[in-house]
This record gives sequence, C-alpha cells and structure tokens, in this order.
Amino acid sequence: MIGTLLALLVFFALFGIFLTQYVPLWMTENEAQFSAQASTSFAQFKAYVDSQYLIGGPSVFGTPFQLSSYGVPLIAQPTQGSLIFVPISCPNGFYVRGETGANSSNWGQPVNSAYCVFENITLSYGPAGSPLFSQHVATGLLEMQLPNRYYSGQMYYYEDDGVVQSQGGPAEIMAVPPPLNITNVDGNTSVTSSYLQMFGNATTIVGQGSQQVFSHLRYSQTITSGGKYVNGVSQPNTLNVTFEIGTPNPCAWQRTLWSVVNSTGLSNVAHPSLGQTSYNWSIPGTAGHPSIPVANPVCASPTGQTTIIAINLHYVDWTTIFYAGVQVTLGVGGT
Repeated sequence: MIGTLLALLVFFALFGIFLTQYVPLWMTENEAQFSAQASTSFAQFKAYVDSQYLIGGPSVFGTPFQLSSYGVPLIAQPTQGSLIFVPISCPNGFYVRGETGANSSNWGQPVNSAYCVFENITLSYGPAGSPLFSQHVATGLLEMQLPNRYYSGQMYYYEDDGVVQSQGGPAEIMAVPPPLNITNVDGNTSVTSSYLQMFGNATTIVGQGSQQVFSHLRYSQTITSGGKYVNGVSQPNTLNVTFEIGTPNPCAWQRTLWSVVNSTGLSNVAHPSLGQTSYNWSIPGTAGHPSIPVANPVCASPTGQTTIIAINLHYVDWTTIFYAGVQVTLGVGGT
C-alpha cells in the first residue's frame, strides 16, 4: 500500500509539472504558429489582390486561412479565431462637389464618418490636364481576431490595400505596407498609389480547420496625371496630390505615412522661392472627429471610431493611381 501511494505521488508530481510547465510552453508555441499563419495568409491574400489588378487576372483567387491553433491532445483545446469581412458603407455617403453642404474643404469626405473605413485621393489636375479629379469610396475591411490564451492576442486587418497587425490600443504596426511610393529625384517628385474597394456580403466565421477567402476582380483602371499642359507645349505644370484615409487603426497608418514621406527628402518647410511646402499633414472633417498628432511619430491611442489622416503633396510632377475593386467571399462557393 505504501509503495502504491508513493508511486501515485510520483505520478501526480510529474503530471503536475507537465500541466504547469510543459503544456503552457506547448500551447504558446502552437499559438505563436497560429499567429504566424494568420500573418502569412493576410500577406498572401494582399499579394493575390495586387497581382489581380496589376496584371488583370486571374479573375479569382482563393487564399486559405487557418481558423484555429493546434491543441494538446486530451489536455488543452485549440484556440479558435474569428474571421470577419465587413463591406463597410459610409452612412449618408460622401460630400460631392456641387451638392448641398459640400465645399472645397470636405470634398470626398463622408457625411458621417463614424466607423467608416474609406479612402479619398484628390488630384488638382486629372488625366490629360482635366480640372480637379477626386475618387472616394468606402473600402471595406477583412479582419481576423486571435484571442490567444498563452501567446499574446493578435488582430489583423486588411484595409486600403495594407495589412495592419494590432495588439490593442496604440500597439499596432503596418505588417504589409500599402503600395504608396513617393520618389524625389533631382527635384522631380512622383507618386504611385493604389485605390482598392472591397465589397460583398458581411460574413463572420468561427470554427476549426481552415477556410478559403476568395477575391474576385470586378474592375481595374490605371489613372495617370502629369499636371496641366501650358498652351499645349511639352512643359506641364506640377499638380497637388492629397492622399486621405479614414481608419480605425490610425497608429499604424500614421507611422507608415510618416516613414514614407521622411524617406523622400521632401520638406514641410516653405521653399524660399516657391513660397510653399513640399508637403503638409492635415486632419480634416467636422468637429468631434478623433484626431492624432501628425507632427511627430508618437501616436495617440485610437478610439475605435474613424480617424481621418491626410497628407497633401505639392509640386508633384507625375502620379499613377491603380484603381480597382474586388468582391470578397468567405467559404466554399466563393467563386
């Protein structure tokens, strides 16, 4: 009897060590792998979408998303994630030039911006030197929530053709940046950007195993502008470009835009001869919109509502905008 009791004590001691030491390490590794798989899936989904509108096909791509981590057999259940697609529509639409309430300071902005993910790109001269050109749209949001129990919880967002990784509050980064490129060579400034709309049915999936997310290319167009030609001669005037987004993840976007602009060598100090800055920041909109500081890379904590961030680029010599729309569908039959 004493031998049996001693054997049971040894067994329970070893089993206790297994539960308190080895299982947490095992599950931490499983959830870390789960988070890495989610990051890879979002990067792959973005790469597929970008290739669709850049080369015009194939028209449908399917990207697998793992919905749960591995577990510990008979001991710990897998951690389940939530995959969510929200084709966000801005309430009451956007201010359009010529309509009641619209003015030069709010063109392209939503009438009601709360919880609205949108993008607005405005060119002072459009293609072939046309007058003011502006495109604005609610872009949609693909989101995955990973409520990890041992590894740090993660949230991933695909919005405005960029992938944001967040751990809540200001702890967020641009895991895969959008194709916004600003170059300044010998005083010539060029801007390249995308303008992506995602639409479809609002869907939420929670479960185990994997799920396919399909992107179906519906339209694509390339918009270019070199300013307005003077009297038909070959020398064009420069143009102004405004890149404006409304996002629930302002910290990641602010740091990304700050990095992109600072790497160009452009100045936000007025040029002595030109009398204007190369760029400046603004947070437009009506009273009550949350705001963040854009004069430095320190970000305020986001509120969950839409924060509008805009960068205004001046004296741009050439701009190229990739304008596209994809239908996003979760699950079998998404094609």
